[in-house]
Amino acid sequence: MATPAPEFGIHLPVRVLPGSDGKPATARDLVEIVETAAGSGFTHVWVTDHIIWFNPWMDCLILLGAVAERAAALDMDLATGVIGLPLRNPVALAQSLATIDVISEGHLIIGVGEGSTESDYTALGIPFSERRKMLEDGFPALRNLLTSSHVSHHGPYYNFDDVSVLPHSAQQPSPPIYLSSWGAPAGIRRVARLADGWIASAWHGTPESFTDGLGRLNDELPKHGKDAGTFPNAVNTMFFHVDSNGSRAHREIAPRIEAITREPYAPTAGHYLVGDGGEVREGVARWRDAGARRIGVWAVENTLEQIKRFGAEVIAKTPT
Repeated sequence: MATPAPEFGIHLPVRVLPGSDGKPATARDLVEIVETAAGSGFTHVWVTDHIIWFNPWMDCLILLGAVAERAAALDMDLATGVIGLPLRNPVALAQSLATIDVISEGHLIIGVGEGSTESDYTALGIPFSERRKMLEDGFPALRNLLTSSHVSHHGPYYNFDDVSVLPHSAQQPSPPIYLSSWGAPAGIRRVARLADGWIASAWHGTPESFTDGLGRLNDELPKHGKDAGTFPNAVNTMFFHVDSNGSRAHREIAPRIEAITREPYAPTAGHYLVGDGGEVREGVARWRDAGARRIGVWAVENTLEQIKRFGAEVIAKTPT
C-alpha cells in the first residue's frame, strides 16, 4: 500500500530572515500569503515562536490573529509549531489560544514544546535548565484550562484556584495539542504520554531520524491507549526554494540557508527542499516515505512567487 501524500503548510514570516530586505511583514502581507497558499494547494499555516532571537522575531500569536478570519474562510488550519510553553503562563496562554480558535472558527492546532534557545529564557528571567520540568507542569495545566471551567492546579511552577478561561474554544473539548520533540527517547515518551500529536523539526532532523523517532513513538502510544495508526504527526521549519535550474538554486540559496541556520549547507541531508521541481519532489518523497503526515515549509526568499512554484511543481505533482 502506497504511503499517502502529506498535507503541506506554509510558514508565516515571523522571523526577518538574514539576507532579506529587513522589512517585517504587515497584516496585508500575511493575508496575501495565506490567500496565495490556499490557491496553491496548501492546507494550513504555521508559526514558530521566540521572544529574543538572533534576528528580529514577531509575536507568533498576533500573526495568527491577523490571518485567522481569512484562513478560516479558506478552510485553512492555523498551527503553532511550536510555542515555548515555559515562556508563558498557562492561564494567559490558554486565553490567547482559545481566542484564536474562536475567531478562526475552530481551525487551530496547538503545538507546544520546551523551547531550545537560552536567550528567550534569559530575557524573561526564567531558568533555562528548568524548562523540561516546567513543560511537564504546564502541559496538563494548559489542557485542563482549555477543556474545563473552575480549574485548580497546584504544581511546582504553576499554582492557581478556580480559574475559568472564557469563552471556551470553538473546538470541544479543546483544539488538539501537539508536542514537539527532535526524536530523543525521553521526548518521544513525553509525546506519547501527554499529547494529541507529534511535531518534529526538519531543521534539526532528517527523514531517517524521523523514521527512528516515529518507530519509537509507535511503540509507546499503545501504552497510553493511543492508536499509532491514526496519531497525527508533522514536520516543520523546512526551508525551501524551487528554481527551474537546480544548480542555480543550490548556488544562490546555500549562503542564505547557512546564514539562517548558522550551520554548513547540507544539500543531501533532507533538512530543506532546494532545487528544481524534480529534486524538491524527491525530497518530499523521502519525508513521505519516512511517515510524515504534515510538512511545513518556509520560503527563503520571494515568498509569494515561491509558494506558487511549490504548488505547481510539488503539490500538484505529488502522488496522492
